[in-house]
Amino acid sequence: MESQATVLPQISAACQLIWGGAYSTENEIGNIFEQWSQGFIFSDDCKSALIQEKGGPCAVIVPAQAYIIKHLLFDSEVELADVTDEQRQKALEQALQSILVNVSAGTVQIAKLSQQLGSTSSVEFHKHLTLETLNSSEIENHISSWTESWCSNFGVMSFLYSIVLTRGVENIVSDIGIMGDPSLVDNTFGHGNQSLLNLILTGAATPNVFDYTRSIDGMDLVGVTKKNDIGFLTLLEALRYCKVGDFLKCPEYPIWIIGSESHLSLLFSNDRSLCVNENSPFKVARAAFDTFDCEGNGFIPVTDLPNVLEKLDMVSEEDYVEFMKERLDPDSTGIILFPAFIEEFVPGAWEKQDQSLQNKQFVVHHYNGLRQSNFDSKVNYRLGAAAVYLEYNQVMEASTAPTPLLRVLRTKWPTIEIDWQSQPSIS
Repeated sequence: MESQATVLPQISAACQLIWGGAYSTENEIGNIFEQWSQGFIFSDDCKSALIQEKGGPCAVIVPAQAYIIKHLLFDSEVELADVTDEQRQKALEQALQSILVNVSAGTVQIAKLSQQLGSTSSVEFHKHLTLETLNSSEIENHISSWTESWCSNFGVMSFLYSIVLTRGVENIVSDIGIMGDPSLVDNTFGHGNQSLLNLILTGAATPNVFDYTRSIDGMDLVGVTKKNDIGFLTLLEALRYCKVGDFLKCPEYPIWIIGSESHLSLLFSNDRSLCVNENSPFKVARAAFDTFDCEGNGFIPVTDLPNVLEKLDMVSEEDYVEFMKERLDPDSTGIILFPAFIEEFVPGAWEKQDQSLQNKQFVVHHYNGLRQSNFDSKVNYRLGAAAVYLEYNQVMEASTAPTPLLRVLRTKWPTIEIDWQSQPSIS
């Protein structure tokens, strides 16, 4: 088949959004493009685990892996050790279908290569990339043939274009806003950013991980607006660069994408009780407080109290507000601390909070798709025995945990310890 004379305009727009405005379909993108030039490939050493050949495409591969786990463990109730080739292929199809449904508003745009390419030329890739548009209700009838194409070379990248074009370039630019990164893939190291991950998990490419909307200097920043199937935890929270909201910390299923500075991995369990209901009075009050504690400092200016009360649908009349200011800030420091706030409006909340997880033990699995990050370069799940203890002490501070992974997990479970049942220990 001859090369297309011109690249489709939708493809060109998606290219600039994904790789950055400096790149185009007429110029080679280089090493970063090569890093993404793989298909969805399963490991020979673990039948349900996807392989990531090089650094970069984890922002697509790891969410796909998360949905594979969700479909196998919870939809099909299959033991991971007993997965057949047919079951894992079906799980991959269902995973990619779930992601497309997440980002779709009624129609899907499917990007596939019109022919297999013999090189990693980005110019040739974009010339041979074709689009098919159809209703979301038709996905199930076609997902098998699409997935077959996406398992071939360039498949992960073709699926990425399908995600972006299904959501729509203009919609994604609007989701990101003026405060977010202008491109979805870092043009230095090639890893996807938070907007891309949020797009896949939530259907909107917001760059923020907090719940709902926050106002900063008169500007409304949109966060995550609903509970999702898959969760997210990040090292950046342990380092106090951000605070992940309950919608991502408490997903529908006990499956969390784990973010480091430049790579994503996965932690999962089959214990559904780990997904705590985010609508408890404590969590509702905390969400209202956090809306005005934008930097996660644990306090708000006393002048914001009327706004917090209004968010909680509580009395915000002037006399009552002044009375509460005196109770919550008796020393006239000008700030209200979160513990005092929560004890006033949700009495006994600290004692009741997450009691189901105190002194709890459960099994977890960790997945890292990069070959070089696995023992003997064999991509497999690592099994761990986790325990969440009742008593908290300074030794368990997230920022001082002995490994980066434990630092991340302590942003959700402050007293968690994990005994990994194989060596070397996961860092």
